[in-house]
Amino acid sequence: CCFRVKASRKMADALVLKCGACFAFFVVFLFILLISLSVQQVDRLNVGLLKNGITGEVDLSQAYTAGRYMVGFWREFVQVPITLNTIEFSTSETPEEGVQDLDSLKARDQDGKAIYLDVSVQYRIKPDKFPKIYKDMTVLFEDIYISDLRSGLQRAANKFRIGEAWRNYARVQQIMKDECVVVLDAKNAECWDLQFWGVRLADKYENQLIRTQVQKQKNIKSQKRQVHENYRAKTRVIIAEYDKQKTVIEAGAAAQKVDIERLASSEAEELLVKAQAEVMQLVRDTVVLPNASGTGYIKMNHSELLQYQRILTMQSMKSANFALKSKGGGMRNLG
Repeated sequence: CCFRVKASRKMADALVLKCGACFAFFVVFLFILLISLSVQQVDRLNVGLLKNGITGEVDLSQAYTAGRYMVGFWREFVQVPITLNTIEFSTSETPEEGVQDLDSLKARDQDGKAIYLDVSVQYRIKPDKFPKIYKDMTVLFEDIYISDLRSGLQRAANKFRIGEAWRNYARVQQIMKDECVVVLDAKNAECWDLQFWGVRLADKYENQLIRTQVQKQKNIKSQKRQVHENYRAKTRVIIAEYDKQKTVIEAGAAAQKVDIERLASSEAEELLVKAQAEVMQLVRDTVVLPNASGTGYIKMNHSELLQYQRILTMQSMKSANFALKSKGGGMRNLG
């Protein structure tokens, strides 16, 4: 009996020990689970507010940027993106994914004409102002922005005449961009940019505007054509003057050419005559015969020099007539 009692006690102790180990393991597991559930994350390019998952109350004291936070397993984050978002007022094109499909912006210009504007706005909320945004508009702030932008841009359209959309586009876009900045800044958001890319009028205004613009284009074209004709006339006068100067210059050059050629020919002939005279004198001084007394030399007279020149000329010719010496010492042509 004692042995049985001791065995029962050992079994009871082992059972208690096992139960204690299981309980400790369960407590550790529960602690780890609660710790992991207590870590909440704000996604990249988002901003968040803490929300009590039990009561639904949102803590507006602090905005949380991207990261992981130990906030408790009973809390979670209400998140919204802080990237650029687009609001597009247009019926002429299908909006891109994630952009609300809105009608064109209907307004009146400075002259009271009914106009329809196609406008795109890029905005982003200010992260540090998200508690204020959530308090005033929860996460439905874009619907409020659309309403306020529609009203503000309609007011901005009253500051210009629709014709300026063609003549001074930069000014019109700047007016609307300034209004966008004012409207969204009042709602704790940033108007990053605005594109004003389409405008339509009521048919009667649009037809009249088209006629006016066509007439203006015709007037501008006529003025440009007149300027062109004036330049053409001036160009023709300049060309005629150049042609006249060219003719005068060419005539003067031709006269100078003739004078130069004549002068050169005269000078050449003069030099040739001088050279021939010098050659003849050189021949006369070189070709001599000693006199009978042997004390001097006999030079050729004029007729002998002429005969000598003829003989030299005939020697240089490839063919010539026969010549014989005749009485009197002259040359007689037998050809």
